[in-house]
Amino acid sequence: MTIRRVALGAGVVLLVATVVLAFGPLPGLLLDRTAGAAELEPGERISAESDLRGALLQAVGGLLLVAGAVTAWRQMLIGREQHTLSRRVAVTDAFARAVEQLADDKAVAPRLGGVYSLDRIAEDDPAERARVAEILAAFVREGAAGESAPLPRDVAAALAVLTRQDWPDGADLAGARLADVRLRGARLVRARLDGADLRGADLTCAVLTGARLDGADLRRADLSGAVLRGADLRGALLSGGRADDATRWPEGFAPGEHGLVVRPATDPVQERSGPGPAP
Repeated sequence: MTIRRVALGAGVVLLVATVVLAFGPLPGLLLDRTAGAAELEPGERISAESDLRGALLQAVGGLLLVAGAVTAWRQMLIGREQHTLSRRVAVTDAFARAVEQLADDKAVAPRLGGVYSLDRIAEDDPAERARVAEILAAFVREGAAGESAPLPRDVAAALAVLTRQDWPDGADLAGARLADVRLRGARLVRARLDGADLRGADLTCAVLTGARLDGADLRRADLSGAVLRGADLRGALLSGGRADDATRWPEGFAPGEHGLVVRPATDPVQERSGPGPAP
């Protein structure tokens, strides 16, 4: 920083000296070093010195423009860095507030606010999407650990946020108790649902591509129109579940061998409803 300031000061002094000399002896000294200067008439010499003076001043003006552009560029970079830093601080503060709200055990409203704050953070800052998914998934796993149905409002809201978009590493809902929950049209690409209780869940048209469903309980679940390509269904309980011709299974999977009832597809496009008890 000190060297930069010294260089900047030296440059300013040089420019000021050039301007001062341009109105003084410098044009004459330069003219004397050119061939044929001695043959100029007095009027021609004055005109030549004036032209040199103008050229010197234009050069100084050009240097000042360049210096101004460089300074503006540096200020822009500094401003951008400060904006990024301020944004990171704001995101960190928002995260802290949201997590604090989720931990509130006195009222549901603060917890709902925490869920929607995390949803907004994920929308505004894609770099934070993985962390948001991790926090919301943990909130759902803890909130959906009992036998009570329907899901509490705050847990249902968190599940709705998790299932309406894809996440970088998928949502970790392993072991969650989601029996009779409506997940119609849910996006659960690469989600961890291993060991989850999904008995009677409405998974109509859900996208479960690459999901882990090993050991999950899907008895009586509705998988009509669901996409399960690449899903892991090893050890999953599927007896009494429903599917149709539009359901897409992992390669080599035979639904009839697992107690599933496969019906003709009647309505391949189903309107999505938020998480809640299936009818």
